[in-house]
Amino acid sequence: MNKLTFSIIMPAYNVEEFVENAISSVTQQTYQNYELIIVDDCSTDNTVDVVKKINDPRIVILRQPRNMGACAARNRGIDESRGSIIAFQDSDDLWNERKLERQI
Repeated sequence: MNKLTFSIIMPAYNVEEFVENAISSVTQQTYQNYELIIVDDCSTDNTVDVVKKINDPRIVILRQPRNMGACAARNRGIDESRGSIIAFQDSDDLWNERKLERQI
């Protein structure tokens, strides 16, 4: 099995209307050797439910014990990552489908 290349860290807080599109822009990458770690920062909307509906084994969702901000969420994602390269994506951002291919 190939070693995991990218760990993509995505902090999320109350982004139910954006997060599905952000995730899609990752899952549609031309380079597919990654994990996507979504760190929910105690959202009060349906962000977690939206993420859980996406059936992709590369997606991991972590929940913060309390709202701690985006920096703490990113740091937790890094702590839990298994890839050799870290990439950050905001939960309301969209990537070009060749972003990881170009980064590698």
